[in-house]
Amino acid sequence: MSPRLALQIGAVLAFLFGAALALAPTQMLSGFGLGAPTEAQILSRDVGVTLIGLGIINWLARDATGGALRGILWGNIFVQVAEFVVNGWEIAAGLLPGSAAGGLVIHLVLGVIFVLGLRRA
Repeated sequence: MSPRLALQIGAVLAFLFGAALALAPTQMLSGFGLGAPTEAQILSRDVGVTLIGLGIINWLARDATGGALRGILWGNIFVQVAEFVVNGWEIAAGLLPGSAAGGLVIHLVLGVIFVLGLRRA
């Protein structure tokens, strides 16, 4: 997979998930089997705008080359691996309901996409 395509896919998904978390936090949290007290809604919006920012970075960097490209791809790989590990541990420890395990799939898929992009960078 080309690094450009990997960054475009990452950008679109980050923007979509970020917008959903920022604009509809209650619905997104309930989709993962979580309650939505005010504190959780605030954190959801914060994560949402961060994801939108990551999406913008990925989109604008889709034509990057060399060290900058590898740095952006490695940063994306770290985010996906770290989210997979943290969320996996939270599910295993019972801090997140088992219904949230489906959310691990997106991190796994995006991680693979960014690794494939890095191989061609």
